[in-house]
Parts: sequence; structure tokens; C-alpha cells
Amino acid sequence: MFGFLRRLLLGLVLMAAASALLLYSDLGSRTAKRSAAARMPVPASRQIRVAYLQHASQGILDDGRKGMIMGLAERGWEQGRNLTFKAFNAEGDVAVSQTIAKEMASGGYDLLLTSTTVSLQAVANANRAGKTPHVFALVSDPYGAGVGINRDNHLDHPAHLAGYGTMQPVALAFRTARECNASLRRVGVLWNPAEGNSLAQVKVARTVCAELGIELLETSVDSSAGAAEAAGALVARGIEALWIGGDVTVLTAVDPVIAVARKARIPTFSVIPPNVRRGTLFDIGADYTEIGRQAGLMAGDVLNGRKPATIAIDNLDADMVMLNRRTLVDLKPGWTLPDALAARAGLVIDAQGREQIRPAAAAPVGQQNRTGKKWKLAYILFNETPPAEETLAGMGAAWRRSALVAGRDYEITVRSAQGDLALLSGIIDAALTDGADLIVPLSTPALQLAVQKVKQIPVVFALVSNPMIVGAGRSYTDHLPNVTGIAMLAPYSEALDFVQRHFPEYRRLGTVFCPAESNSVFLLEALQAECKRRELTLVSVAANTASDLPDAALALASRPIDAVFQLGDNLSASGFTAITRAARQSQKPLFSLNSTAVGLGAALAVGRDFHDGGEAAVALIERVIRGEDPGHIPFAVSPKVMKSASVANAAALRLTLPPALLREVVAK
Repeated sequence: MFGFLRRLLLGLVLMAAASALLLYSDLGSRTAKRSAAARMPVPASRQIRVAYLQHASQGILDDGRKGMIMGLAERGWEQGRNLTFKAFNAEGDVAVSQTIAKEMASGGYDLLLTSTTVSLQAVANANRAGKTPHVFALVSDPYGAGVGINRDNHLDHPAHLAGYGTMQPVALAFRTARECNASLRRVGVLWNPAEGNSLAQVKVARTVCAELGIELLETSVDSSAGAAEAAGALVARGIEALWIGGDVTVLTAVDPVIAVARKARIPTFSVIPPNVRRGTLFDIGADYTEIGRQAGLMAGDVLNGRKPATIAIDNLDADMVMLNRRTLVDLKPGWTLPDALAARAGLVIDAQGREQIRPAAAAPVGQQNRTGKKWKLAYILFNETPPAEETLAGMGAAWRRSALVAGRDYEITVRSAQGDLALLSGIIDAALTDGADLIVPLSTPALQLAVQKVKQIPVVFALVSNPMIVGAGRSYTDHLPNVTGIAMLAPYSEALDFVQRHFPEYRRLGTVFCPAESNSVFLLEALQAECKRRELTLVSVAANTASDLPDAALALASRPIDAVFQLGDNLSASGFTAITRAARQSQKPLFSLNSTAVGLGAALAVGRDFHDGGEAAVALIERVIRGEDPGHIPFAVSPKVMKSASVANAAALRLTLPPALLREVVAK
């Protein structure tokens, strides 16, 4: 009898262990939005209906739609299997767009997708009640679209709405035009004032033209039919080049507009690739297929359970350069295409009209994957905080530029412990069980466990304050043979310099720290020592869990301190809004060592650039894939420090930011 009970108990334990392992291994299918890795397949029996609206028939919008479908498929939602994708096109008519939007909002769809500002506005207005989740992309300035997205706090938006902004590189395009013709003085532009995206770009153009000493001649158009005539009027006013922005009205008539410029032997340049194939001299702008794909991944995450309210609405860049030497042949003297510009181009049309595409596969031998295998890269997240999201965005940007090719040289899976330390160990075990070739810990807790568990394969870390405190090495050059990475040591001394320079009256600072995080304790001790050296007082309050944080923040704010000077750790990064609430309630100035904190309510942030850190981490991963020994690659500190401030956030704290401070920071 007892033997039977022992066997039964053993069986139950084994079943529980197997279930736990399955849970851990599935975590990768429920995590970060910007991964190129697909989620676990979704059962075909579950049918989802998605409606999509684009404003006009244009190549870039078609590319964006295709990218969205690709991203959805990567997240497990495939047309013809478990997804019905209904595409609508307003064909440039705002009234039609509004009618379609009402149909979409009341049509019982599971998700709404849009591209272009006009489509975003139409569907957002029709779906104002928020009955259906809405994901958008291919929008220049979502913060200025009038749909409730806060420019200063990217998490402040309607709870059902998420997406990406993609402001075209207008300033870079004008600077490039000046490089192509040093004597350029007069540029014309056509734009439709009814398009908010066009207005946002023209404002940037006005600013950069004033800086460069270029006169910007503007003509408004309200329909595509009148675009060519308006372009002719600009030519008659003596323009030396014609700029084409992201105006849908003008892009619909791009061929006759370019023809007018060609007849006058002046170039057109645009921020919308691939218009070089239509005759522009150069394009500098986004890869709209990739932008659409990223939006599709986000949409798939929403369908798989992620709440849009938890997604920061950020700008996503995926820029490319394209040149047309055939156009150059017919221009008036003075125009060139510099070799440095050509070296950055992904597409060059030569003087005979032949296309030269430069794919990533054509990289120099020293930049290729010499191992010949497809590397399985396992990203290990402790929590999906704004710094983690920025790091992932930087990594994504670096991979898009990389000579290594996704699907051929590497594949990425992302697993997140959702802030639960107990789950982190099992997540790393699951990655190893799945045959990972390289582990990428994104946080100090993740690196700490990776150091303990991963001995036979490389480890490349990011988003870690000090790798030495978790046993990764004795110094930046003397470290474990399989470990390398990018440290994000908080610039606390530089930040204190900044605060003391502009607020010398602040002598007592306060911070919340997490005793359970070794990086938090390390930063607290370093900050205490630096404050003591400067004869400042640092008051600290402990919080071990997310549920502790609001009370700890209120307790800190009630102390006799001059300002909250919040150190950067995982707990405060994920719950910074609780610190913001406490600071505003007590009207205490709020500063942070987390560079993303201004978007969450801080008046001032001085911190490492997490996007830059993510890019730097990919550079190390590439070196390992190409055959370098991680033990011979020193740890590095991401060098870029961001100083940002928000006048609006400061006002909410009854704090006035000095003009001298504002001249030193990026104002948000």
C-alpha cells in the first residue's frame, strides 16, 4: 500500500515538474514586442478578424500592409488558417475614410489596423469608445494627430490604442541635398495643409532650411489633380530643387510632379523610398515593409494578450538611402552624388539606369558568419521595463543594419520573467534545453543567474549596471572566459554635477532602492559615497516588491528632502509612475538616473542611452558569431549619456527649469 502511495506521489511530482518546464519554455511566446522571433503557433480553430485601412493606393502603404501581415504571421496569426484580414482603401478621400472607419469600428472585428495619419485619425475617432484594440503605423507624428497621445509621456494614450510613429528624416534629407550641391539656396515643396503628417514634416523643413540658409518656397495643394500645376508654379519662382515629403496627396501624383522638375533640369529628393525608381535624385527614409512588420508583431502581441495600455507609443526608425545616378546626368551643373553618400546606399541606379542592390549577404569576408551555422540567440528579460524596451529597440536597429541575415545566420527568441525572480532560473533552463547557442541576459538578475548556470556557450549581456558585482569578472578585461557584454553604469557623478550646477540650493536628496537587487544596492552605496564627498545628504527608503513601491515612494516624499533623485533599478523602472505620483502629491522635484524616466513623469533625467547600449551589445554578438572568443572581448560601458527634461512635468511639480538647463538638454 505504502509502495503504491510512494509511486503515485512520485508520478504527481514528475507531472508537476514537466508542467513547470512547459510553462517556462512557453514564456518566450508571450514576451517582448520587438523580437524577430515568432510566438508559439496559435490553434487554427481560433478564427480572428482583423480590419485594415490605408488612405490611398501607394507603394509604401502597400509595403506597410505586407509587412503587417508578415508580422502577424510571425506571431502565429496566418491568413487562411486562423486569421481573416479585411483590407480597406479610402483612395485619398477623407470622407470615404471616415465612412470606412465607422464600418470598421462597428463591424465586430477583433483588431483594427491603420497606416497613415489620416487613417489613424478616422479610425481613432470612430473607435473613441475603445471597444476594439487599434494598432497603427506609417504615421509621421502620432503625438500631433489629435487622438490623445501624450508627446511627453508615451505611455499616456487611450488604453485601446498602440502603434509606432515614424517621423521621416527631413533634416537629414536637406543636409544631404546641400552636400550634393554646396550652392543650393532655394528649395520648393508642395503639401496639403489638411494632412497633419505633412504639416509636421514641413515644420521640420522650415527649421533646418533656416539653419542652412536655404529659402523654402511652399505651395499648398488640396488634391492630387493640381499637384503638377503647382510644381510648375514653384519652378517658375526659381527653385533649384524640389523636395517631396510624406504628403499622401502629393505622393499620389509623384510621377507628374517629378516630370515637371525633370523638364526644368532640377532634381527632386524625397524622404519616401523607393522614389528613385521614379526619378528622384536620392531618397532618405524608412523601410516601410520593416515598419509594417514591427507593427504586425505588436498587433500579434495584442491578439496574444498584451494590453495596448502597457505599450509606449514611440518612434521607430528603419532608415535607408537610395541614389539615382541616371537622374544626375540630366541636371543643371553643380549637382553631385558624393562617394560617402553612395557608400551608405542600399540601392544605386547607375548612369545607364541599371539597379545595383547591396544586400547584407554581400558583406566583406571579415564581417561574415564564418561558423556556417544558424545561431540560436536567447534573449533573457527580467522585466519588460522602458529601459528594456529601449535596449531591444537598439538591438533591433543594429540587426537591421547588420551584414548577418536573420533566418540564415541567426534566429532570436525572447523570454521574460515578468519581474518574477522565481521564474528567471527556469527561463534560462528552458533556453538551454531548447538548444540556445548564445545567451543574452538583459538585466543584472538575468546575468547573475546566467553566470551560475551557463558554462559551455557564450553569454553577451546588456542592461547591466556593474557585471563584476554578480561574479562575471574581476575587471572589465579580467572576466569569465565565456562572458562579455555592455555595462550601463549610471552616470551618477555627472548627474549630480548637473543638478548642483542648476539647483545649488538642493542639499538633501532622496531615493527608493530595492534590497533584493544587487545592482540597486551597489548604486545606492556608490551614490551615498558621492553625496558624502559633495557634502550632500542622501535619504533612502527600501522597497522589495512592486506592491511596496507606492508606500515607499510616499514615505520618501514625506521626508524633509529637497528633491527625489531616483537611482535606476528594475523595480523603479517598472513602477516609476508610483514615484511620479508621490512626488507630485508632495510637490517635490523629481530627477532620475534612468534616461527613459522623463516619459514617465520625471522633470529631469540624466542617464545612459539604452538604445545605444542595445546597438553596442549587438556589435559584440556579431563578433562572437564571426568567431571571436568572448573571453578576449573586454566588457565595455555604453558611452552615450542622455540629458532630457520636460517643462510640463516640471510644472506639475511646481518646478521651474532654468533656461541654462534647457539649453543643455533634449526637451520633451
